[in-house]
Amino acid sequence: MGYTQAEEKLNGLMQTIQKAIIPIAGYGTRLFPATKAVPKALFPIIAQDGLAKPIIQLIIEEALTAGVEEVCLVAQSHQVEPITAYFSGDVPDAIREKSELAVQADRLAEIGERLQFAIQAEPQGFGHAIYCAKDFAAGKPVMILLGDHLYISETDVSCAKQLADVYTQVGKSVTSLDVCDESELSVNGIVQGSPTPDNPDLFKLACIAEKPTVDYAREHMRVEGIWDAQETHKYLCHFGIDLLTPLLFDILDHNYRNKILTHGEIQLRDAMAEMIRQEGMYGYRVAGKRYDTGNPQELLKTAYAFGLHGPYQDTLI
Repeated sequence: MGYTQAEEKLNGLMQTIQKAIIPIAGYGTRLFPATKAVPKALFPIIAQDGLAKPIIQLIIEEALTAGVEEVCLVAQSHQVEPITAYFSGDVPDAIREKSELAVQADRLAEIGERLQFAIQAEPQGFGHAIYCAKDFAAGKPVMILLGDHLYISETDVSCAKQLADVYTQVGKSVTSLDVCDESELSVNGIVQGSPTPDNPDLFKLACIAEKPTVDYAREHMRVEGIWDAQETHKYLCHFGIDLLTPLLFDILDHNYRNKILTHGEIQLRDAMAEMIRQEGMYGYRVAGKRYDTGNPQELLKTAYAFGLHGPYQDTLI
């Protein structure tokens, strides 16, 4: 007996996440002039294992810990060649002669075999960047990771894997969550929802607001156990990793064709808000920390944080 449309949709929801999309197509203006020499995605960080790795490698490796098999980088055309070359595993013989370095070169080639690219010719918003990878998604659920955020888990399970485990449990889209102060509303997407009975870190979401005003947040975005848990007002905000069902691309396609814009751009959070209305979504407060690499101050903080969690922490002043 063939599947009904509803059964096919449910089957899609329960699929494991095997595809990840990472948008990296920005111009890197806040890190100019260094970005004239090398794409921001290839800026190095001393990772927790003590190796110097580009930012994009750390993000991809985060996704791979969650069971992802294929990765699509949404990039500008000029970014493709240097990133492809980096993940080719093509290195001098002097590198290959050192076994520990040869292992790393093979690792790069292995990642390179998983990579695909989608070109975003001009910036039209975060949602548009993800929409550019529609053909890559091919009707499957996807993991979305920001191209300038890194993560350090507070447990033995990576942040991405924590979220993937929740997705398997609930069978619906799930977004990672953090807590932010009221003073940070202007730089965060905020969610509102209700904690689930069995897990205080898992929330059934009701709505999303991108960078809401203080008055709007106080009236509409309070969350039980978050707002009243502190003397200062706090909210649930996006952590930077999303696991979303194929409905996402139906909504992005509709928004693109009908020019449904916020601040002149196609927004991912607008599409996620519609997903909440149509099929529901959960949010999970991840046990970990997120780190930005998109501007000099945050890049410096990120490099320091990874240094403190690596083998060279004693060298830091």
